[in-house]
Amino acid sequence: MALSSERRKELMDLMGWDSSDVSRILANSQGIPLNKIDMLTGNCGFALVTKPYLDAISTLCQVGASCHCAREGFGECGSGLRGRA
Repeated sequence: MALSSERRKELMDLMGWDSSDVSRILANSQGIPLNKIDMLTGNCGFALVTKPYLDAISTLCQVGASCHCAREGFGECGSGLRGRA
């Protein structure tokens, strides 16, 4: 992710880093402390989630979380199953 000098300065201030910290992180000789990961990812527009959360979302996508047939009690879309009308 390319950072403008202004954005880079903003993230460095947020994380309490100087330019040598950034260089070491980019060179893979320094890591990001666990207690700062949420702050960094959140500021970059990302969110860390658990595997069970992703598994649940995957299941909802497979069965059609917004399927109007299922919500109306007619079974899954295209399944040929009919619930109570």
